[in-house]
Amino acid sequence: MKNKIILLCFLTIAFYASSQKLSLNELFNEGIVLQQKANTLVWGKAEPEKEVGIKIQDKSFKTVADKNGNWSITLKKLKAGGPFSLISYSATDTVKLKEVYVGEVWIAGGQSNMAFQLEKSEGGKQELASAKNTNIRFVLVPVVTYEGDRTRGDMNWRTATTENAGAMSGAAYFFAKKLQEKLNVPIGIICCYKGGTAAEVWRSREKLLEDQNHAPIGDAYENYLKKLGAEKMEIINTQYDKNLKIYFDTVKAGFVNAVRPVEPMGNHNYKRPYGLYNTMQKRIIPFTAKGVIWYQGEANATRAEQYQTLFRALINEWRADFRNPKMPFYFVQLSNYNHPSYGIRPMWAELREAQLLTSIEVKNTGMAVTIDVGNKNDIHPRDKKPVGERLAAIALHQAYGLNTPYSGPLYKSVKMEGNKAVLSFDFIYSGLSSNGELKGFSICGADKKFVPAKAEIVGNKVVVFSESVNQAVAVRYGWSNWTEANLFNKDGFPASPFRTDNFELLSHGVKTTNY
Repeated sequence: MKNKIILLCFLTIAFYASSQKLSLNELFNEGIVLQQKANTLVWGKAEPEKEVGIKIQDKSFKTVADKNGNWSITLKKLKAGGPFSLISYSATDTVKLKEVYVGEVWIAGGQSNMAFQLEKSEGGKQELASAKNTNIRFVLVPVVTYEGDRTRGDMNWRTATTENAGAMSGAAYFFAKKLQEKLNVPIGIICCYKGGTAAEVWRSREKLLEDQNHAPIGDAYENYLKKLGAEKMEIINTQYDKNLKIYFDTVKAGFVNAVRPVEPMGNHNYKRPYGLYNTMQKRIIPFTAKGVIWYQGEANATRAEQYQTLFRALINEWRADFRNPKMPFYFVQLSNYNHPSYGIRPMWAELREAQLLTSIEVKNTGMAVTIDVGNKNDIHPRDKKPVGERLAAIALHQAYGLNTPYSGPLYKSVKMEGNKAVLSFDFIYSGLSSNGELKGFSICGADKKFVPAKAEIVGNKVVVFSESVNQAVAVRYGWSNWTEANLFNKDGFPASPFRTDNFELLSHGVKTTNY
């Protein structure tokens, strides 16, 4: 009897394996944009160990599915344009996409400021009314917080036009719009982001734990789960689900003062380490894209020193996942915000420095400075157009070779002359400027106590001084959560906040969050 059951199971598995129909991965659907002039990967499922082919642009590509029915084909040197038809075929099945475009594909990632929708952005409603360009397309990766969670949305490609674009990232939309204007090819944006997420949420467990500087993040989380226990965790999750339903029912009934329950940290919480990497990021790996645009860092501000290596590790892991070790990775420096949790502690300044160092020291990266478009009392500044357009300026220069300005002044060196500090910068272009009196500078002497300083633009340099400092030792610019820093170049790009010293950071040695 036992042998018969085993044989029956074997025959059942063999039947389903042999009858497996040809299919494309869920990202490959009508309206998709494929990367031009690259080794563009397409993958799916088919009958095990059988031949699979793809036809597109009068070219044919073939492969053989593995023993589990997985297959992938590399499409080479596709030309921009569309719509094209893409036919995937096997001996028994054919899958045809009638509307495939070829152009430039970018992945938009990060947390809430990247997720901030176009329809909520400043000027968003006016932009939507005139959004008619069908050569800008996007897909929203559904937010699934844990395995078994309900699926929110789909993986369908949409045109970034009036009826659809409101749900798209505002920053990503303006980035795509500028690229499309300049390159005149279809632009595809894969939107993979979620508000409130730290960098470790978007990394794999394996890679996070193998680095001694980052392993404490995963260790603390897993020790918390172990101490809590699976049974108690289940009880907590169940109670939270009940409380959340009560909250939504209360709001639906018209009670405006209802308080939303706080989601407990645990195996259902989207903020847990490596959570969304598994439920969202993996769904788009290893799609062939030109590069990544990224807006994140708020959730890592208390661990800014660690972010100097954590962010670089994330970039390297994403480049490996998407099979492009030189993939451009352009990101937004944290904006201007008077964070109520930190008071005068400049945690955002420290995080901005981590981002600045990454842009300088990691190849094929670029940083859009947005210190001038923040909101003192809102962590989500609504003006996303300059954010997207500054990212696009970096891409157009670095990735596409257009010889145009793309950066604000970056600190290069300092020369101390008594109580004065003379600062030199890169990316001056046609000169330095400020809208009125130059602000945002502080200076210190040997006591390391920074005081507000006066600053003047003298030619292509900035001279900083204070009557209360006899011998200048160090200068800082924009070194606070909220700052009135206003140094620009004449091309309209703001200078990045910086410091000339290497004094110990407030975030020194902080490597994890207490659960």
